[in-house]
Amino acid sequence: MSLTYHLVQRPDKSEGALEGSKLYYGQIKIRQQVDFDTLCERIADRSTASKGDVMVVIDGLIRVLTTELQAGNSVQMGEFGNFRLSVGSSGVANAEDFNTSLFKKGKIIFTPGSRLRTMSASPKFERIELKPAE
Repeated sequence: MSLTYHLVQRPDKSEGALEGSKLYYGQIKIRQQVDFDTLCERIADRSTASKGDVMVVIDGLIRVLTTELQAGNSVQMGEFGNFRLSVGSSGVANAEDFNTSLFKKGKIIFTPGSRLRTMSASPKFERIELKPAE
């Protein structure tokens, strides 16, 4: 299956670009959003687990992943990939002036495993034309 894309025209922000010049860029068009229920059904269809079993396992995974990330651990999930928590902070001139309120909102960093990296390295593309909004 291929990724669908359409072209969008945006300002040219490259070095030395003429004022007001524009370029066309490819933008991926999401076909549909797969909800949690559907995802669990599809996993259940490929295994001996029921949809309910899959839901319980994924819920458990999220709980354990949350606990491990909050503890400062990195979670390695085989070919799926790795999760870790990253948090930046504002800086201060003197170490004595630093306090935890200077930390910014954390974010979860996901690094895909080998199978996902392989899949994303060579996608196939199909151009579509968007219909103008009426």
